[in-house]
Amino acid sequence: MHNTSTEPAAPQPGPSVAADPAGIGVMRGQIDALDTAITRLVAERAQLSQRIQTARLNAGGTRVELGRERAILGHYRSRLGSEGAALADAVLRVCRGSR
Repeated sequence: MHNTSTEPAAPQPGPSVAADPAGIGVMRGQIDALDTAITRLVAERAQLSQRIQTARLNAGGTRVELGRERAILGHYRSRLGSEGAALADAVLRVCRGSR
């Protein structure tokens, strides 16, 4: 019997992505775009963090709130696994500034 359906045929196996230099370049471009977005977001987060730190200091509080930082570490860990906590720590260090 012949297939007279208008549905597209199932994709045929092709060369692996790793063997396709053009595909690798496209994916690296996507990673570069994501890295640009991530650094933009971290910079935006750092600005907000600085505003919060200033407000807390002006109110007589501390610049760093350890309970909040523990919650952030836990959030990253729950979403990204054990390495997530290391990423959260790096983000927190960037956002604390050098005061």
